[in-house]
Amino acid sequence: MSRSIQPLDLAFLWLDRPETPANVGALLLFDPPPRRSAAGVARQVARAYRDCSPSPPFDCIADLPVIGLPRWRPAPRIDLRRHVRLERLEPPGDLGQLCRHVARLHEGMLDRSRPLFSVHVIDGLDSGQWALYLKTHHAYWDGRYALDRIFGNFAPEPGPLEPPFFAADASGEPAPSGADVAGSLAGGLRGLLSQAAALRELFSSLSAWARPGRGQTAAAGNRPFAGPHTRFNAPVAAGRSYACFSLPLAAMREVARDAGGTLNDVVLAVVDAGVTRFLASVGERPPQPLVAMCPVSLRDPGDREATSKVATLFVPLGSPRQGAVTRLHRIVANTRAAKAEFRGFSREAALDYAALAFGLWFASSSLGLGAITRPVINLVVSNVGAVEGPRYLGASRLAAAYPVSMLADPAGLNVTTVSINGRMDFGIVANSVAVADATQIARDCQAAFEELRLAPRRSRRTAGPRRSAREPARVRT
Repeated sequence: MSRSIQPLDLAFLWLDRPETPANVGALLLFDPPPRRSAAGVARQVARAYRDCSPSPPFDCIADLPVIGLPRWRPAPRIDLRRHVRLERLEPPGDLGQLCRHVARLHEGMLDRSRPLFSVHVIDGLDSGQWALYLKTHHAYWDGRYALDRIFGNFAPEPGPLEPPFFAADASGEPAPSGADVAGSLAGGLRGLLSQAAALRELFSSLSAWARPGRGQTAAAGNRPFAGPHTRFNAPVAAGRSYACFSLPLAAMREVARDAGGTLNDVVLAVVDAGVTRFLASVGERPPQPLVAMCPVSLRDPGDREATSKVATLFVPLGSPRQGAVTRLHRIVANTRAAKAEFRGFSREAALDYAALAFGLWFASSSLGLGAITRPVINLVVSNVGAVEGPRYLGASRLAAAYPVSMLADPAGLNVTTVSINGRMDFGIVANSVAVADATQIARDCQAAFEELRLAPRRSRRTAGPRRSAREPARVRT
């Protein structure tokens, strides 16, 4: 049965083009069980996955008629040999080679005539592990739903091979509505009224966006259009570079507690300092703090609807020449102010916040308007959540889960994280025109965290209100 395509999902479909495919995914590394080879396990997983039956939304394709409402409709036929691929890395098979392989796989568009997902089962790694690279369209899900669906069938101990994310039980998702035309029209009218009220809320914040001089002397809340032009704001081309790394959660939480902030504040500080180091290494020193777009989940507990439900914070980061500790303190204050502003919005206004900001940027860049000259953001930083305890796919233990997210103008850099069993895994996706090898940014971020970790605890502490190192469930930057 077909169902309507939600506006945010439709926007991801509209963004989907060769230069900016709306692909999101993950690179998962597994330790094979004792006395089993990685190649043998990979073959077993590929065979099992090809025998599965996709469940919603992975059994649907987008129907975008010239006249009529866009809808998801069931695919007439699904050949899983086209969706599940078994691949082997040539020697040396190290992590850098795996990242380059994933970058090439990630940069291609998904075929709109088939369900929008692919799975690549990869062996040949010099570590003796095997890997899964999962690639789907962002219109199918957001980060929180992806986290639940990918890891929901991973067991806490070794056992039989469970169905993959694309064939997982979707019973928690609402059934397609069978409302009649009159009911649909009434719902549409209520939606229009809600959107009108939301726009009134949002336009009242425009004066804050454009207000000059509101900067780093006090905590800055949401500040789109406040960042400088950088190489990350060059037009996004078709090529991608990808890198990944991990940090210990216990040490990150200690740094967060000392600063009175959250894990997400530490993530922003590490990425900001690492990116600033990278820019300095290529002869660029931004004159103003960078601005990060931070997606925020609006899902209620237990919500498994197959759609995207995210809003956006626009967080100013640290001043370019600040040290790691001072940078962290500034980011803690800025994210606190941004979240306070965000909590003042209605749900509709929160969802429309980014659309309005990016709409203004698109108008200024496309029509040559002079009112807005800076990019709306410089980069995207997202924490999609955590998976508690060890996880197994069959008898193989999950060793790492590195996100692989999407790029879209004007931001050619995306850093996304997920926490797995005592570590936080970072995935860096970059526009290859601006960043030929994202490995350098990964190294710079790791060096920035070491500077924070080794700083005296008294210097990391602030006099402000203390916060838990864990984020509230509904607000994940």
